[in-house]
Amino acid sequence: MNSSSLEKFSDKNTPLEPEKLFIRLYTRLNLSLDNNTNLLLGTDLLRYEVKQNLFKHAISKVEVCFLDMLQKKQQVVSVAQSRLILADLIVRVGEVFLNSQYGIKIKLDASKLHRSSNTYLQTLYDDADILVALPFSSLLNNKSQIFRSIFTPVYEIASVALIESLFENLIIALTSGVIIIISTEFSLVPNIRQNLYKSNFLSIRNIEQFKNKLAWQNRLKQYVIRPKNLYNSEYSLFVIRTDGIYSRSIYANRMNELLELNSVALFVVNYIELQDFIVARSNGTLLLVGKGTQYFFTSVVGRAIGLIWKGVLEGLKK
Repeated sequence: MNSSSLEKFSDKNTPLEPEKLFIRLYTRLNLSLDNNTNLLLGTDLLRYEVKQNLFKHAISKVEVCFLDMLQKKQQVVSVAQSRLILADLIVRVGEVFLNSQYGIKIKLDASKLHRSSNTYLQTLYDDADILVALPFSSLLNNKSQIFRSIFTPVYEIASVALIESLFENLIIALTSGVIIIISTEFSLVPNIRQNLYKSNFLSIRNIEQFKNKLAWQNRLKQYVIRPKNLYNSEYSLFVIRTDGIYSRSIYANRMNELLELNSVALFVVNYIELQDFIVARSNGTLLLVGKGTQYFFTSVVGRAIGLIWKGVLEGLKK
């Protein structure tokens, strides 16, 4: 785990007022949105001004969703509720983004998203607790139960920096999800490529290559990386910095999610346990062999050489 990331979020400042938080998020759009991680993001397909526009709509819809909770005087967001919120946000952001690009209303099927077999969307829903429930609940209450259950004892209170980063992480996940849906559902529409994508993604071949790489990455994340991170009590957080988007590893205790892993993901966890066991036993065996070898050379061989040398000395005295 990155110790600098722990220090970054460990301040005890009081949390931001919601208005100030979303102003800060909008200000982030004046910074670079280049992907500086070692992972592909769906938004890597987009031209910069298009990406900026998509992020603006995502922040706006997240703000509206949160203000609606304030009006209803909601104090906490459950994990089950956060899955519905996440799917609804993807639909709303996708629709308003497409409308802003084409000037016509395009409807996305929310029920279809819920049933989607897309690995990226499945992983988003699996992580709904940390993507939605955590930042929303922490902004409502910086000592919320979900915050303490995930971050205690490393973080006792939701600091300004951590809350901002949690919302940045949600925005980046939302925007990537929207583009993955658009690139899948509208992949054969020429205007999509011409109006949204970078010049190197104008050909269908390049787009399909990108989608294949992204699909492989998402499967790897779902079945290998995510189970490993849950087992290690880690979470990879996407953040926006002055020169672009980065990924930071932070502590996150998510035992419930670990216990709910499917058989394939559990196999990965069991493999890691077996690997740790074998390495530990191997190290113990090597240590035992090393000590035995040392004893053999120092005691047995050493004594034999001593006796031979003594015999040689006795022979010289005669």
